[in-house]
Order: sequence, then C-alpha cells, then structure tokens
Amino acid sequence: MRKLTPITLLALLAGCQSYVAVPVQPVTLVAVSQRSKVRVATKADVLLVVDDSLSMSGKQDRLGAALQNFTAQLDALKPAIDYQVAVTTTTVSERLGACGPAGDPNAAGQCNSEWEASGFSCDSAFACYRSFPAAGQFYRGAGAPALVLRRADYSAADFATYLADSVKVGTAGSRQPQGLQAMELALQQPGFLRDGAKVVVAFFTDAEDCSDPAHRLSMLVKDPATGNVIDKCAQEARGDGSALPSLEPVANYVNFLRGLKNADGLPKEVEVGAVVSLQDGTQDPGVCANPACDAACDAPAGVTACQVRCGPAPTYQICFNDCVSECHAFCGGQVPGRRYLELAFAFSGVAANVCSDDASPGLSKLSAVIGIPKQIQLRARPTSADYVVVRIERGTQSFECVPGQDFTLVDGTDGIFVKFGGACVLQPDDIWDVRYLTNK
Repeated sequence: MRKLTPITLLALLAGCQSYVAVPVQPVTLVAVSQRSKVRVATKADVLLVVDDSLSMSGKQDRLGAALQNFTAQLDALKPAIDYQVAVTTTTVSERLGACGPAGDPNAAGQCNSEWEASGFSCDSAFACYRSFPAAGQFYRGAGAPALVLRRADYSAADFATYLADSVKVGTAGSRQPQGLQAMELALQQPGFLRDGAKVVVAFFTDAEDCSDPAHRLSMLVKDPATGNVIDKCAQEARGDGSALPSLEPVANYVNFLRGLKNADGLPKEVEVGAVVSLQDGTQDPGVCANPACDAACDAPAGVTACQVRCGPAPTYQICFNDCVSECHAFCGGQVPGRRYLELAFAFSGVAANVCSDDASPGLSKLSAVIGIPKQIQLRARPTSADYVVVRIERGTQSFECVPGQDFTLVDGTDGIFVKFGGACVLQPDDIWDVRYLTNK
C-alpha cells in the first residue's frame, strides 16, 4: 500500500481566484490493491482448525449449527467438487510462568499447583511446560464414523451432522491456542492431502495464535505483585514493543503452505479463511462483541443457570457475580486474531467475525472461495465509490468493469464487497484486480 499526500489538492487550490480559508485536518490516503486468479479445482481437502480453549463452547455450537448450510453451498458449486473435511484443535502445548530448578520434580509439582493442571515439567529454560499427545491429530466427534469425512460417502444431512459433531471439540485444551502450528502438524498426517486437490484451511478461534515450536516464550506469566495473568503472546502479536519477538513468524507458515506440491511437482492451490475476533463491522483485528449472547446472559434462563450453579457455594453472591461475568466474557472475542489474518490475507483469503450469532455468513465466504467467487471482500472501506477501479484479465484481453453494470459495492455485516456482474462475472483462470483509495 502506498501513502498519498494531498499535494495535488493544494495545487488545484492555488489556481483559484478567490476562496474562503477553512482550517482542515491533514488527510492521508492509502492506495490499496487486491488481486488474485480464479483457479477451479474438482477436488478439495478441507481442514477446520477449531479452538478448544475455555471460552469457545457457545461459539463451537454456532459453528456446528451452520454446517448444514455450508454443506449445501459446497454441493451447489459448479463444477462439482469432490471434497473431504477433517478437524483438528488449536492445542499443541503450554509454556507458562517460571520455575526452577530445571528437571526438579518438586518444581514440576509447583507448576501443576500454580497453573491448576497436571503433567507439567520444569524445562531447561526454567518455564512450566506440558505437551499434549494429540497435537495436530484429527478430532473425531462421538457420533462421527471417521476422522476424515468424505462428502461422497454420506447423504448431505448425515455429512453435516457428523461434521457438526466433530467441530464440538470441547473446551479443555491449551490456554495458549497454537492454531498455525496445529495446522502444519495436521496437514502432515499421512493420507489426508490428495493429489490434485485444492487445500482449504479455516481457523475458528476467539484468541490469538501463540505458535512457538521452539519453546522460546512463556506465553502466560503471573505478576508477582498482583497475581494477575499477563498474556505475553497477545503483547507480542500486538507489536507494541512490550515483548521480545519469540513467536514463530507467520511467514514460515505461509512458506509451508506454498511448499505443498502435487505429484507433478507443481504447487497445490491453497485457500485460507480466518473466523476470528474482528472489530465489529470491519476486517480489522479487534475484540468483537455479541449483543444477543450478552442479552442471554442477563435473561431469566441465564440468571437461573448461575443461581443453580452457585446454590451450594459458601460465598453465593461472589460465585453468582463471577458466573454472570464469565458468561459475558465468553460472548465476545478474547484477543484480536492478527496472526491468523496475516496468514489468510497472504493467500487472498477471507475473514469473518467469530462473535457473530450466526456462523453461516463466515462459512459462506469460505465455500465461495473454494469455487468461483461471486464477490470479493475489500480489506478496507473506500473513501468514495468513485475511487474504486475493477479490472479483469481474461486470456489475452484486459478490460475495466463498468460501475453499476459490471460490478456493484455491497455492504455486509463485517465489511464491504465488490459483487461481480455483467461482463465481469468471473470465469476460470480470470485474474481480477481491484484498486481503491481509503483514508485508513
């Protein structure tokens, strides 16, 4: 993106014979270019990476409820797609706080006590560490017949039901979701990636990616003065200089995906989607909210649930207040998903809001990019529709799309889209190019 300054506006004003001087704030315009090629595949291997940390229970339910529509949309793609889906979680490991001496069983016991879990050791760098044997493995729901669900093997209703069961991965996973590393481990599972199939990866999480395979960073630490937990992963991802760079660079995961090849040695087609915490109504990372969920926390049913839970508690009122507060906390996003967005946008992928009460729109974006897109989402809102230029390269031809005839701008719940029409309805191997100005 290129910075533009309003010098040309000053030049125009200089030619005026009379004017009224009005003080204005400086404006910086940013030129944005989005470009991609329409690649049509007849096979797709879809990996859903689902956060299994404590705040995700209701969000997993919403994802499961949207899978009937997702299945129908994939089935309707032209040309038809032979697709299969597997699910993995964001749990890889935990590295929390500090301990010592390294290897001492008493130090490990202190880790277990302080972080309220078993299986910790005090590692060579004096941090509490525990691994999870199922890291990067496929998750199979209790009612699902297989780890990898191939659409051709089941009816549409059964396929969606089995998949909905498998995305409800529970909430007992790592407190440091590491979706990018889990994705890499899962795609290396033997037999999943088929020759000639498009690889589709979708992340579903309300937290940040804390992938750190080299175990360089204790992601959660406790302030010795207050006992408050400090999220070092979120600090580093925010890029405000408050944490040393220790997370695995997102570029390494981009390179991993670009290094996947078919039997002929050519790179695989890759699509990436990120259903994460965004600023409401935008494509920008932020802590999102869910008003419907918040209202449910304060509704009679939500209040009654907390009353029942806290009835036996010796400090009823404290328990009740904590229960209601926890309900509200789990409605929204926990940490902006900056690293997931970085990976998705590296592949001209899609982003959607994990806090949405209906997960269908986010999955609809994903199904659309598996086939031929009917519309594409802009990364930012244009300053004016007059500043949007859409071009199509088709074979040896290159032509500009006419606003209102060949494309329209459409507002959605989490951003603005270019919807193609007329001569610019996308075809296989088209290259679309959208350029616009924004004042972000």
